[in-house]
Amino acid sequence: MILHVVQQGETLDAIARRYTVSVRRLALENGLAQGKPLVPGQVLAVLYPLQTVQVRRGETLAALSRRTGVSRRQIWRCNPGLLVGQEPQAGRRLLLRYRQRLLGRLETSGYAYPGTREELLFASLPAMERALPFAHAVTRLGGLSPLDSNDMLQALQEAGTKPVLSVANLRDGEFDGALVHAILGSEEAQKRLIAEIGAKLKTGPYAGVDLDFERIPAADRERYPSFLQRLSDAVAPDGYKVRAAVAAKNSDNASGRWVEGLDYAAIGKAVSAVLLMTYDYGYASGPAQAVAPLPQVRETLRYAVTRIPREKILLGIPNYGYNWPLPYEAGKTRARSVTNEEAIDLARTAGVAIQYDEQAQTPWFRYTEDGTQREVWFEDARSLRAKLRLAVQFGLRGVGFWNLSRPFRQGWTVLSALVCFET
Repeated sequence: MILHVVQQGETLDAIARRYTVSVRRLALENGLAQGKPLVPGQVLAVLYPLQTVQVRRGETLAALSRRTGVSRRQIWRCNPGLLVGQEPQAGRRLLLRYRQRLLGRLETSGYAYPGTREELLFASLPAMERALPFAHAVTRLGGLSPLDSNDMLQALQEAGTKPVLSVANLRDGEFDGALVHAILGSEEAQKRLIAEIGAKLKTGPYAGVDLDFERIPAADRERYPSFLQRLSDAVAPDGYKVRAAVAAKNSDNASGRWVEGLDYAAIGKAVSAVLLMTYDYGYASGPAQAVAPLPQVRETLRYAVTRIPREKILLGIPNYGYNWPLPYEAGKTRARSVTNEEAIDLARTAGVAIQYDEQAQTPWFRYTEDGTQREVWFEDARSLRAKLRLAVQFGLRGVGFWNLSRPFRQGWTVLSALVCFET
């Protein structure tokens, strides 16, 4: 895979000719809309086919998979524009494998909001072994709120992606540490929550449950892993596994409301997998910077692998960016969240070039809007490749994306090209 950085005046046709690749495939693999000019500093992933096949008359995707020995999910991954559930037209030539050295084996997963457009989900799901409809909220008494996720579960089934039950301590859309404290302080609430999770797991094709409990109070530092162990013991006889998502930190005594209640070692011992939320180092109410700068992510991993077995760790990867007004004023500045594709559109509209911070390994740019200077940091093929390399270098179990409800066609192309999948 070649990552080409667009220069001033370059066109998609010229870049395709330079690398002797199809203009159509180059556009599809990078999520480029027809007619939109490229942005200086924008990166394009250039991939070459290793094996292709022509669809026979009347041949279904299932039949093509049997003929070639290549799974339908692999065919979907390698052919953007071929939607899940869609049969290919006779005579169409499909890509089966890229001519690309793989980084290694990584488990892949991602959160998504129920109600996400089906076509948006289908762009990412073939590259996800597991997906998590986000999320059933908990009550102080240990109950679970309903979640209308039937359409998403159907999409997962069609794509062959395993669903994981997502449970979070949400109240009015915010993570509430008092909810966790109330549950962990009540034997009855814990029993009810374990029972409700167990019952919910049996209602669908779930592979397990993920607990995204955030802002856990310091007083519950020992109670939380104990609860996770009780939950794991309760659902294990039915074949279910428990995962936990934890905020990023780099020492046992790290302070702050997001991490003070987290005992990495105890949590890691109680569950089958731990998602490290290695993002939001740059956050909406903070100063402008990369959302997941590589040095800080690496520092979190160096600590985490001393407390949690590497084979249990999932590296959290952001599928979003932020757009901050400048200058930063503590307590006043608030960034807007942007998708990675929206960020490129902003740079195009503003007529500015995209920069790349070699230390943070993240793209960024500045522009002026209504007289205010603004700074945008987001993710692209370069920053994703850097994070995937880091996950492999540390020997981690896999990666997890927040979230799949935002478009990132280029990202799923890069993921499919670089990572070895079991399915």
